[in-house]
Amino acid sequence: MSSNVSAQHQHPTQVGAGPLVERIRLLRPSFPNLAKNWWASLVWLGIIRLESTDAASSTNTFGLLWTVLSFLVPHVSGHVVNELNAVLRKTGHFMGYGILAVLVFFALRNTNRDRLSALLRRRWGTCFHDLWRMEWALLGVGVAIITASLDEIHQSFIPSRTGRWQDVALDTFGAVVLQIVVYFFSLAALNRRRKRGPVAQPEFSSTR
Repeated sequence: MSSNVSAQHQHPTQVGAGPLVERIRLLRPSFPNLAKNWWASLVWLGIIRLESTDAASSTNTFGLLWTVLSFLVPHVSGHVVNELNAVLRKTGHFMGYGILAVLVFFALRNTNRDRLSALLRRRWGTCFHDLWRMEWALLGVGVAIITASLDEIHQSFIPSRTGRWQDVALDTFGAVVLQIVVYFFSLAALNRRRKRGPVAQPEFSSTR
């Protein structure tokens, strides 16, 4: 009798403690999942770091480009090589930091997928917020801006390099443009997935 009374007067926080703990466990990303989702972003950051050294100075990239073009086109003009070198370097800024922002976006999205897919009662990827969220895009752009700023500060201490705010602006522009591309690709992916079947409701599965 006393055990029945104590069960009836159990503190509310103790009721459903098991399911709550299980949900917390499922929502906490594991190290293997974090490593799987973030390794590409970390590798790309390492590549950007290497490109910030003397090895990737304008003089060195000009020499490499001159070697390649003079082999393909023996009488190529030095002016043409210099102009092409400048274009390729600026394109590298645009694409390099745009790719970084996209990699961070997908790392955040995939981490969110791994955390929530076990709790969803519907197929993951059938709602737009599964595929694209503003905070993921902003964080991707933010990482690109911070990395670009630190990169230019670092280059200002290397005699063969220069730190330019214009390059940070170009890097930021690249990150924003590629996030816009990801947005439209996510919309297209959502339309394709929705054609495969209806979205199940409610949003999350019950743990009781």
